[in-house]
Amino acid sequence: MRASPPTLAHVNLEVSDLERAKRFHDLFLPVLGFHLVPITDAVWLGYRRGRMTLWFTESHPKRTRLGRPRVPTTGATDPISNHLGFRVATAAQVRTIERTLQNKGIAPVYGFSKVPTAGRTWYVSAAWRDPDNNVFEVYASVSQARVQVRHRS
Repeated sequence: MRASPPTLAHVNLEVSDLERAKRFHDLFLPVLGFHLVPITDAVWLGYRRGRMTLWFTESHPKRTRLGRPRVPTTGATDPISNHLGFRVATAAQVRTIERTLQNKGIAPVYGFSKVPTAGRTWYVSAAWRDPDNNVFEVYASVSQARVQVRHRS
């Protein structure tokens, strides 16, 4: 019998303040289809969608830097170098998610924009930062002719 390939089941992100992370992600993640995982351990915070779980753990001692962007070891200044990407089916869904989050008071790091890929396709995306500067991107693949939006450089 051939073994199944490994699947990504969870991601754990370190945060500096679990309660602050909960306030943000209680607004943000349900828009992406995640629901809060009921747990009684005050050290973890989890949100699940299907078989995927996002866990948040408060760092002890505090290793995240409150209010300041993390700087990648490469020195890059691109705010989305390290991020979680969530694919949706259409560009319209990206726009809807962006508007829904804006209505909840969550402004994007960058708004709806078109980004070239290595091939003849493009993708449209928007991204947000949580209070600990973890970046979450929502994107959809599109053909070059199907959407007219500003390009991100």
